[in-house]
Parts: sequence; C-alpha cells; structure tokens
Amino acid sequence: MMSVEKPIAIQQHSHAEDQELAARVSSGDHGAFTTLFERHKSQIYRFCLLMIGDEAVAKDVYQEVFLNFYRACRTGQVMYNVHGYLLTAARTRSLNALRTLRRTVSLEGMEEPTYVVDAAAADTNKHLREALASIPPQYREAFLLCEFEGYSYEEISTQLNVTRDVVKNRIYRAKQALQKILRPLLRDDDR
Repeated sequence: MMSVEKPIAIQQHSHAEDQELAARVSSGDHGAFTTLFERHKSQIYRFCLLMIGDEAVAKDVYQEVFLNFYRACRTGQVMYNVHGYLLTAARTRSLNALRTLRRTVSLEGMEEPTYVVDAAAADTNKHLREALASIPPQYREAFLLCEFEGYSYEEISTQLNVTRDVVKNRIYRAKQALQKILRPLLRDDDR
C-alpha cells in the first residue's frame, strides 16, 4: 500500500523538460513515457487516493489517467504542462468516480461529518484517508491541491475555475472539518 504522507521534498522538473519528453512520446519513445510516468506517478496516485478514498478505484483512475495521457501524446496533442494535464485529468476522473460511487455529499451535510475516529487504532494514514473521504469533494480537492500538491490559492483558483475567495473558504472548511473529525486521534497522540 502506498503511503499518503506529504513528501518532504519533491524533485521539480521543468515544464520544458516534461514538454520535450511528451513530444518524444508522441514519436513513439517508450522510454520518455516511462520517465514521465516515474516522475509523476506518486503525486497523481496520492491525489486520486485521497480524493476517492478507495484504493481499488483510485488505482483504476490513476491507470486511466496515464493511459489517456499516453494516447493524447501519441495522437500529437502538445503538452505544455504535463503535471497540470495529469492533475486535471486525475481531478476530473476522481470526481466522476465519486459520482459513480454515489459518495457525493451535499454542502448541507457538511455540518456533521459521518466518520468517527478510532483513537485506539494506530494507522494514521488510514484515518486521514477516511476523514478526507467524509468531507465534500469540493473541500477535499481544494485542500489536497494546497496541502499535498503545494499549489497557491491563485493556482487552485485557476485550476478549479472559481474565485480565490472560494478557494480560501473551501480550504478553511476542509481544515475545520478534518480538525473536528481527527480531534480524538490528536488528543490521544498528545498524551
């Protein structure tokens, strides 16, 4: 099972370097695709897993994202921002998977999250995934893009096509909900 902890340092690659590799994929260079896959797979899988909350479905979505990326490259689509393309595809497919799973929670349901933490259990990553799965997808995706992917409010605003204030509000509400849900676990760790 892949850990969902935020990486301490993410090796950054230039958009131009990724764009060049994507162009090489377009001309049939399988090694270039492997390089891009290795660079981006952890972040994309983690995003899918945290958005969806179900490992099997997240793996399916993650694989579809890379398969479709490969197909897009092979058909000659120019990739100006590979990570942005992959993250947008992961977001779209994750939201579709959530709709399919009928896990969409109304905004009115935000007041009382349904997940209850078992403070005696030791798997913090499991608690985090389940807590994230219990908050509305709109809040979850803004939170993940900010806290796990390192995007600024402005970048998230552009990515989600909402105002900066909406992004700020969604992240705040996500943090409030997660704090409320995870409070029993945090209290247990303080002892």
